[in-house]
Amino acid sequence: MRVIATIPPYAPFLSKLAENPVITGVRLNTVMPIKGPLDEYLYGLKKIMGDKDIWIDLKCRQIRTSHGFFFKAPEGKEIRHYKIDGKDVVLDPSNIKTLGTLRTPPWAELKIDRKIKLDLSKGPIKCWFQDGCDQAYIAEVVDGDTLIMLDGPKRVVGGGESINILDSSLEIEGYLTDLDIKWIEASKEVGIHTYMLSYVEKDSDIDDLLIIDPEAIPVAKIESPKGIEWIKNSYAKKYRLKGVRLMAARGDLYVEMGINRPEKIIRALYTISKEDARAILASRILTSLKDNSRPTCSDITDIACMIQMRYKTFMIGDDICFNEDSLMLALEILTAIGNEYS
Repeated sequence: MRVIATIPPYAPFLSKLAENPVITGVRLNTVMPIKGPLDEYLYGLKKIMGDKDIWIDLKCRQIRTSHGFFFKAPEGKEIRHYKIDGKDVVLDPSNIKTLGTLRTPPWAELKIDRKIKLDLSKGPIKCWFQDGCDQAYIAEVVDGDTLIMLDGPKRVVGGGESINILDSSLEIEGYLTDLDIKWIEASKEVGIHTYMLSYVEKDSDIDDLLIIDPEAIPVAKIESPKGIEWIKNSYAKKYRLKGVRLMAARGDLYVEMGINRPEKIIRALYTISKEDARAILASRILTSLKDNSRPTCSDITDIACMIQMRYKTFMIGDDICFNEDSLMLALEILTAIGNEYS
């Protein structure tokens, strides 16, 4: 059993992770803010982690919020009428929700970190939040990076949260973000060349990284149907022998593959492990530990099932790793399950 742990940048328990024999490396989620120059932080992290890998998780094609508002209607917008899921919806900046005909606001106006295009000519397009547990309709895209939502989401969306837009008309401008490039340059400066690339879907996604850092050791995070097709069409021919690893990033992959047919995640997971014997299994791991010190039966058997699928390296996500107790417990449980198979 090999484990990669996500780390809060300034967690006081980093030295414990460095000493844990099951830990092969740590993942730095670059959405989290760093005080001061990035290279200075990375120098310090290298000293703590010693010979463990430090994986720089770049956001790339992943759509995330910069910030969001309720009740922030854009001025000067005309009243519009839509039919959504059989309901009449009136997009009226002057009225909040009332009884009878559904009116919105409450608006959600969300600023995202990428420029996108959507074909809204046939009406609003559904999107998902919170791992597919919340949803809303995009009524307008303003300046490419401001989304005007209908009837949702059901809460204020904070900065850094991901949004899944599954419509085929979605176009995202570019691949690496400006912040991604800053992290790559800082990592090169301190001799770190291990990266995780979000939403890999085409050859140029890998190549864009290698142009900036020719010594890069990439992990291609597979998070969409397009990513699965890229594996089938290109990975084995061009990148497997070059040392590019695959990751089954189940957080977004489950939403993207299975929002209507959840069982489709199974074949996707098989495809990833079949094509790369070193593939990493990430996210939705031992999530019951967030609320209880005793994991559920389904969490335990999930790990066993993934081992049966030939996954040997597991990456624990933010939800568990932000709390020292739940993280250390997760490491104990994974070690115990690994021992059962050894």
